[in-house]
Amino acid sequence: MNEWMRDGRPTRVGAGSLLPVKSRGYPVKAALVLLAGLSLSWTFVGIAEAQQAATANTCVSCHAGLDDEDMSLPVFEWQRSVHSPAGISCQDCHGGNPASNVEDVAHDVEMDFVGLPDPYIIHELCGECHQVQMDNYVPSPHGLEGDFWPNCVDCHANHEVLFPTASLISTPDNCEDCHEQVIMDDFIALTDRGLEPVNEFRQAAEEIRSAGVPVDMILAQASLARDAYIQRASHVFVLEEMIAVVDSLEQVYPGIQKEVDTARTEVDTRRRFGWMFIGLFLVLAGVIWLYRRVLPDP
Repeated sequence: MNEWMRDGRPTRVGAGSLLPVKSRGYPVKAALVLLAGLSLSWTFVGIAEAQQAATANTCVSCHAGLDDEDMSLPVFEWQRSVHSPAGISCQDCHGGNPASNVEDVAHDVEMDFVGLPDPYIIHELCGECHQVQMDNYVPSPHGLEGDFWPNCVDCHANHEVLFPTASLISTPDNCEDCHEQVIMDDFIALTDRGLEPVNEFRQAAEEIRSAGVPVDMILAQASLARDAYIQRASHVFVLEEMIAVVDSLEQVYPGIQKEVDTARTEVDTRRRFGWMFIGLFLVLAGVIWLYRRVLPDP
């Protein structure tokens, strides 16, 4: 069970923790710094490997040169997607053999090739990577109750999958068949209430980091809050449940904001001392210069 508040303070979110930073201790801080460094190096390696894999993928090279736009356009849409740098390519959704440029071999049904995935199993296909979202979607009004419509690609597109933003997904073209505009507006506003503070904390942390002040704990707290939203509110499509989660998060956000404010104060303090040091250095340099000016010539 997720515990949000104990004695007026945030405690746990899922398997993580939202304890105040000062209660953690240096071993945890050191571990987080190490993990952040490893994660960054793995990210760069992963992107490089994904780009190399895309270059060697014959699905990409073959379809990109086809005259039929219906067959070639998906390649260029995919290249603009979040799946491309993540290394999610054609065969991950369509199956087949991406190492062969022979059509019959590349489209081998023995290697699970499908030209167009069945709409009723799209959520299972996407759920291979997005398990939490699928688990929330299936019992939602859009899952079993809605006969699996709309499904993942109806909202997120099939090839040009972008970073999820509620205002891009909740458009009249996608939702107006069933929902009035006021419902979409409420959904967007609720999603923004839940996630915008996390984005702001992350942006603030990166700005603070540039001044040399540690921000790993702020980023960890923000990530735990985002994970809590994803686990409990993402893809449930029931406003009442989403409201309960967002209300709980809004009890936690002031604590993270306090840590951000403390870090910003430290940045300001360092800058003031920096300018004071520069000022003292200039004064000392001026005194030495004047002293040398008044010395008699040798």
